[in-house]
Amino acid sequence: MAATTATAAEAAGCTRSGCTGKDPVAMGCDADAQVIEQINQGNDIELKLVWSPGCQATWAKVSINPLYQQSVYAALWQTPTLGGFAAPRPTPSITTSNPTGVSPMGDWKMTSKACWNSRNDNWEPEPLLYEEGGKVIPTPLVNGDCTDWI
Repeated sequence: MAATTATAAEAAGCTRSGCTGKDPVAMGCDADAQVIEQINQGNDIELKLVWSPGCQATWAKVSINPLYQQSVYAALWQTPTLGGFAAPRPTPSITTSNPTGVSPMGDWKMTSKACWNSRNDNWEPEPLLYEEGGKVIPTPLVNGDCTDWI
């Protein structure tokens, strides 16, 4: 009797919007994961925007050098393809004791990017100024980075 091997799509625990908010590893979506874009901050931070053809979902994956002394926050940011509010799906805080993390997944039909920063899990690092409580708050020039919107 021949053994059968499940394809990534058959092994996946979810597809498209059914994956939204779920862990890519727990759902088996990392089995066929492909890196769409990767950015590095020297030898300290590696950020990837990842997608699974079988699950038809995207997520962010971040890793730091275990010697890196700052906490890093990362998130998958998504917005509807035709525009709208960009919402983050953050990873757990990345530290020397937890040097790798993945964000919850989102439907690949949404416009997506992966970002990292050193402030908090809902911080969008690309704007250099924020308005909060009627006051303009400048941010450091190197506070994080993002992949392109895809």
